[in-house]
Amino acid sequence: MRNKAGSVQATAMTIEDAAVLARLFSHLQKEDQISSFLWAFQDLRQPRCDSVLAKEAGILFYMTMPQGEAQQQRDDTMRAKRDAGVGILDASDEVDESPEWIEIKEVFGYDAEDDADNWWVQWGLLRERANGADVSEYKNIPIQIEHCVWP
Repeated sequence: MRNKAGSVQATAMTIEDAAVLARLFSHLQKEDQISSFLWAFQDLRQPRCDSVLAKEAGILFYMTMPQGEAQQQRDDTMRAKRDAGVGILDASDEVDESPEWIEIKEVFGYDAEDDADNWWVQWGLLRERANGADVSEYKNIPIQIEHCVWP
């Protein structure tokens, strides 16, 4: 995430960045793929980071709203889901899914590695084929992090 002061999701976004880079570069077969992978990283991550940043304030407000009518409605909906045996992030015939919970699921339900894999299948392999590569021989290169240093 292009770190913003006070961002709640900055650490998670940094880990997602690393996961996308690792997954993209696991397909590296030759040096000329590097620029393509870096463009893919930007194309994948910028919209995600912008989206999370935009939703972050709304999610925080929704979860910590002051007492009042909107807070009571939120709590009543949560209780109705609990009483119906429905998960807080799910909907049922009796209880609708609120737009706020949909946003929360979009933020926390994202899989960075799946996003990178989808790019590889949709665009990466296509680019390689267009450049005349025999992609049937491509194998993923396993990437293992052996040591991590936190600041």
